[in-house]
Amino acid sequence: MLMCGTISAQHAAPSTDWDFSYTSLLERNNVVKSELIWTWHNRYKSPAEKWVSEWQGKPIVSSILIEFPAFHAGEHTTMWIFRTSDEAFYWDHVEGHEDHRTEEPIALDTYDELFKQVASWQQSKPKPKEELHKDEWPGYFGFLSYQGLNVSKQMLLTMEDFTICLDSTCLPGKLKSGRLMAAIEPILIPDARKNYKHKSEAEIAAMTPAERIDEQVRESEYHLADHSDKQWILIRKYCDKDGLLAAPHLVQIIDSYNPKNRYRDHSSTAVIIASDIDDRVVRLRSSPEGRSVIEAIERISAQMIADGKKYSYEELELPKLRGINFVDHAISDTLWVKYRIKISDSELLEFSNYLVQLDPTYPSWSERYYIRDNSRKKKGQIAPLAFIMKKPARYHQAYLAFKKRTAKSTGDRSSGNTTTLRFKSDFRFW
Repeated sequence: MLMCGTISAQHAAPSTDWDFSYTSLLERNNVVKSELIWTWHNRYKSPAEKWVSEWQGKPIVSSILIEFPAFHAGEHTTMWIFRTSDEAFYWDHVEGHEDHRTEEPIALDTYDELFKQVASWQQSKPKPKEELHKDEWPGYFGFLSYQGLNVSKQMLLTMEDFTICLDSTCLPGKLKSGRLMAAIEPILIPDARKNYKHKSEAEIAAMTPAERIDEQVRESEYHLADHSDKQWILIRKYCDKDGLLAAPHLVQIIDSYNPKNRYRDHSSTAVIIASDIDDRVVRLRSSPEGRSVIEAIERISAQMIADGKKYSYEELELPKLRGINFVDHAISDTLWVKYRIKISDSELLEFSNYLVQLDPTYPSWSERYYIRDNSRKKKGQIAPLAFIMKKPARYHQAYLAFKKRTAKSTGDRSSGNTTTLRFKSDFRFW
């Protein structure tokens, strides 16, 4: 939304002549009550008026408000893009999402170009019903409001403001962005993401451990949807060699957690990278550097709980980092499939603690593959998957040594020797 320039420094929230209910806009355009846009807009109260009234930052010079049904299931989507004298921001929220609204800073020139385009538009008319694809929304599809110095306007949006069908199929590949989506693309897809290019192996090899973590973050986030892209394998090869050299940088990224930032918050990706190191390279709980990473994840998890999130890292990630993770379960599966040794969860935790002390890099002793474990198949069900070590002998030998020491410990206790072995489950790694 655009705001007028006569705003006092004491109260930065702008006054506006917008109708946040959009009732007057719909009536002014003679939109009949039977149209879908009326039904959609009546079932949910927009957060936009509250956002504007509660703004306490610098005086807002101009702004743009966009509200429309999400393409997934018609959820009410609100985008507020606004500018002060020296800053610009993008806020959004989708109805039903428990997360906080997004609050992302954007470049001033990006905002100014968007406002210039929006202020030049005239309201379009929706396509006649006979020209609509069966999956297209009939009639108007949303609302656009903008306000700045000496200008204020509200208009209705059509489907073609968002996406244009190039033929009657309206299938992916036969669509192009409408004027609105094309105009806001620089906000939704920042240049850093759009222009991201793969680095060569020589470039990756020349990076510092911290730079490789940053590159891994970029690759994970920018090419996440491209499952054929194997660049992450190359980056991970060098990150694996780094081990925990970049632990302080991982902590820094994790501690940058801000759920309101869509593009600058890389904390969740850093947690995934940390878990991957723990599962494939070296157990984090084995060293001060690794434990500092776990402590950072504990801090972010506590913040998620304080924010009322339905999910935090306390449920899944932290129990694995503190105890049994995927590599431990793969070792257990391997001992069963290859040697018919069955381990309980409590014994597996003791064995894990033993391995952490024996060699914290034990996750890297072997690569894994998965099979269907027919020995555990239940009648009428598909055999469960089991991850198996390609080189099982070292884990088997370690387990035999672990059992030998456990037996010795039991014998010492029965004969009155009170020596406590450091790998037992009551030893506190954490």
